[in-house]
Amino acid sequence: MIQDFRRDALATFHGLPVFEFAVAEPEDLGEQGGVPDDLEAWAFRVGSGDYEGPEGQAVWQLFLSSVDTTRIKALTLGAWCPDEAGTGWDEYQAALIAAADRFPALEALFVGDIPVELSEVSWIEQEDPGPLLAAFPNLVEFGVRGTAGVQPLVHERLRELTIQTGGLPPQSVRNIGSSTLPALTGLDLYLGTVHYGGGATAEDLDGVLSGAAFPHLRHLGLRNAEDTDNLAAAVAHAPVVAQLETLDLSLGMLGDAGAAALLAGQPLTHLRRLALQHHFLSDEMISRLWEALPTTEIDVDEQLTERGGDRYIAVTE
Repeated sequence: MIQDFRRDALATFHGLPVFEFAVAEPEDLGEQGGVPDDLEAWAFRVGSGDYEGPEGQAVWQLFLSSVDTTRIKALTLGAWCPDEAGTGWDEYQAALIAAADRFPALEALFVGDIPVELSEVSWIEQEDPGPLLAAFPNLVEFGVRGTAGVQPLVHERLRELTIQTGGLPPQSVRNIGSSTLPALTGLDLYLGTVHYGGGATAEDLDGVLSGAAFPHLRHLGLRNAEDTDNLAAAVAHAPVVAQLETLDLSLGMLGDAGAAALLAGQPLTHLRRLALQHHFLSDEMISRLWEALPTTEIDVDEQLTERGGDRYIAVTE
């Protein structure tokens, strides 16, 4: 799945290192050494790289005119409007869709690859990604950063879907569970906080947790969630878990009650990996997890302590 998001732009994508294309003049491109000759070996991030950088439209036009885009396998979109990096996504999506026929080899696309120093994640107001998926029928991996009013998605080949937000609207969560993605094997949702439009409950996730929506799902991430304990209790009895190889409840507010609910539910010994990093578990509960799941890789990095009795998610302001 797509690299974790905390603050930075992607360093790798689709298993490839990211090359930043953030200039609008040919001479500037020459000064940075041009673009790599082995285009297929890189993911390209195209867009303005800082507040004083060129407009994304100019960067995009130079990219199209100077790079053989027919060889690009992985593409991430940086800022379109450098001084308001969370905006302009309708224009960027329209520009990419208009050039879709110039990317016949594109397998992976990420929209909104913007670090926190340019825009807080909750300031990034994305468009519905459905039209992009329709324009690129050969995608196998797709990700988006920022709040989006996601409608039910349709794509025949997509295998991995990641949505990184500070708050994913409950209706969007329900729509994802109503999507038609028959090839999907990996789903990562950063659910976020109610203060930034999130607040999805287990009921909103019913389409996903039932296992009916994505029969080939092998990885499920319900991440960066405020209500992680209740989500864990729902996951403990969710039919989808039996088909999973990896389960990710990281970056949220998981405590002992949620972990105990997981252990009291259906068997989890078939899981290859259980990701819980950024959590509020006690040492005793961590020991219980290790004892109950001796053959499962359990990530319990970032053991945190409540602040004045409060917990907090990892990706927020």
